[in-house]
Formats: sequence, C-alpha cells, structure tokens
Amino acid sequence: MTDQALIIQFQNGDSKEDAFTQLLKRHREPVFFQIKKMVLEHADADDIAQAVWIKVWNKLDGFKQESAFSTWLFRVAYNETLNFIAQKKRLKTQAAQNELDHNLDHPSDQNGLKETEIQIKLERAIAELPEKQRFVFLLRYYEAFDYEKIASITGTTVGGAKANYHQAVKKMTLFIEQA
Repeated sequence: MTDQALIIQFQNGDSKEDAFTQLLKRHREPVFFQIKKMVLEHADADDIAQAVWIKVWNKLDGFKQESAFSTWLFRVAYNETLNFIAQKKRLKTQAAQNELDHNLDHPSDQNGLKETEIQIKLERAIAELPEKQRFVFLLRYYEAFDYEKIASITGTTVGGAKANYHQAVKKMTLFIEQA
C-alpha cells in the first residue's frame, strides 16, 4: 500500500491506527537516523522522534498531499530538531557536543568497531557546521536527496540549498585541513 493510500485511509478514519502504524514502520528508521545525525545523542534523538510522530498523528488529518509524505515528514522532523537545538542553546547546555567530544577522545570498543582518524575528523567537521548547513549536508551526503527535496524540507530555495551544501563542504574541508 502506498503512503498516499495509507494517508487517505487515516484521513477517512478507516483503521486509523493501522494506517499510522504502517507509515511509522515504513519511515521510522530514516527519520530517527536523520535526527540522530543532527543531535548526536541517542536519547535526544528518541525524544525528538517521538515528538515528530506525535505531531504527525495530530496533523495528518490536515495533510493535503501537495508534496510527498516523506518530504512533509522530513520537514516536521527538521523543525522539531531545530526547536530542540534552540531550546538546548537557551538552556546553555551542549550535551550533544560534549558527548561527541567524549566519544572521540575516549573511543569505546562496545561494538568491536574502531573509528578511523578520517571518520573522527569528518564527525568533528560536521559538528562544527551551523545547524542549517549541517542538516543540508546530511540530507545531501548521507540521504542522497536532490536539491529540490532539500529545499522543500528546509523551506528554502534550490539555490539556497545548493549554497548551504557548498558552504558546508568548504567549511568542512578547511576544518579537516587544519585538524
């Protein structure tokens, strides 16, 4: 069943829970991992993802399907993530950065995986980017979204999405060269 059919089923009130559950199962992982790349901490990503799905439940009746569901969903996730980051800044906490720094300075062998020096530099460079550039970079580099979809998700123009991506790459290159 397509996303569109599930949304129509949800909006008609026919097995609302079943339709939502199928959408959740289909899109839960990509949404979670996108959020996690922005906030870095697993617990924070869980909290934001939960808020995203609650908002989707509450707003899905009004979704007009003028864009793809995944675009709308990533837009909701993007906004919730930015709200969370802004709230953390207001509270003067930088737990996500501290956690990343701790993990980079004290790598663990929990999963038997060792991070390479390049991965560490890349993660540090990504963490240094402003939120919007970081989000655009992650969508383009890791999710392979085209600029049109990124522009739709971030509420900017295609040119703005391209500029954010290229500025992010430029800043990361400088950061990695200096590290």
